[in-house]
Amino acid sequence: MVASPPGSRPEPFAGLGSVDWARFRPRDPTDAARDACEIPELIRGLATAEGRAAREWGEALKGALIHGHSGLYFRTAEPAAPFLIELCRGERPEVAAEALSLLLSCVGEDGPFHPEPLRPGDTHLSGFVTRTRAIIHSGRAAYYPWLCSTHVGARIGALELLGVLEPRAPEFQRELARLEASDGNHWIQQAIRDIRLDL
Repeated sequence: MVASPPGSRPEPFAGLGSVDWARFRPRDPTDAARDACEIPELIRGLATAEGRAAREWGEALKGALIHGHSGLYFRTAEPAAPFLIELCRGERPEVAAEALSLLLSCVGEDGPFHPEPLRPGDTHLSGFVTRTRAIIHSGRAAYYPWLCSTHVGARIGALELLGVLEPRAPEFQRELARLEASDGNHWIQQAIRDIRLDL
């Protein structure tokens, strides 16, 4: 075993290969636009993308995480969430904007995609929802810095995601008030109004 150089950190996406992605495919794999086994390649592609290419990689990754017609998330969201959080820790705002948008889609009130009627008290599905939301909530320290970004997409992504995860947290309320008072961007103001309506 070779020691890592001082100050180095592990490769953030090294664990992608250890996930059995096929196990998380929807019951009917044709429900997804992209196969779950493509997720490692798609996450790595998004991590290194620049400019408009980030949008293309983000859309491709969305096809493996989100059901195209309903907008509900697949079970792939749970193992993918830690890697999406890691994308938010990078320096590229266009990459963070895509990751924040995907994370937001995975905490929606409508819940996960399920092709069959739910059984009363379906604990398996509710457990999946709870775990996925807890993982995404645990990454909130990676979302806050984007509230100050000059990139509007990343700023709105962080605003909307934190507005769902912890709308009443004092830190978020302070940032919300700061943005409301100082940011003249129409899209930011609309996002703030939407959050205020939900409180």
